[in-house]
Amino acid sequence: MDVMQTSDSSHHGIVENSPYRIPYDRHAEGGQLGNSWYFSRKEIEENSLSRRDGIDLKKESYLRKSYCTFLQDLGMRLKVPQVTIATAIVFCHRFFLRQSHAKNDRRTIATVCMFLAGKVEETPRPLKDVILLSYEIIHKKRSCCSSAN
Repeated sequence: MDVMQTSDSSHHGIVENSPYRIPYDRHAEGGQLGNSWYFSRKEIEENSLSRRDGIDLKKESYLRKSYCTFLQDLGMRLKVPQVTIATAIVFCHRFFLRQSHAKNDRRTIATVCMFLAGKVEETPRPLKDVILLSYEIIHKKRSCCSSAN
């Protein structure tokens, strides 16, 4: 096996022809985000698929904040540790780096992320519980807001 020899310790022990090798070219063709796990603020803001679908930065920031708030509420109701909630938030952020808010319901994606985060962090909750509590949160907020009008 050919092992990369670089002075950068983050690349030690990575096989040159490995599919897990960190790509040096951070950008994919067409100005989209590449395969890297790390992005600058500028890359996220300028290359967002949501922006291409007509969602401006202010609206996208609002959508991101709203699913974070939703996940915090859902996690507390499910009585999962904060690390599970944080993992769900990271999963959502990662999902929406690659997908548009215009084409995916943020609450549905957030619900799935919470379920998966529970499994990853070894604090699983039954799918039925996750879905029912998610439904309660969504419809409670809609009913309280619509009755005020």
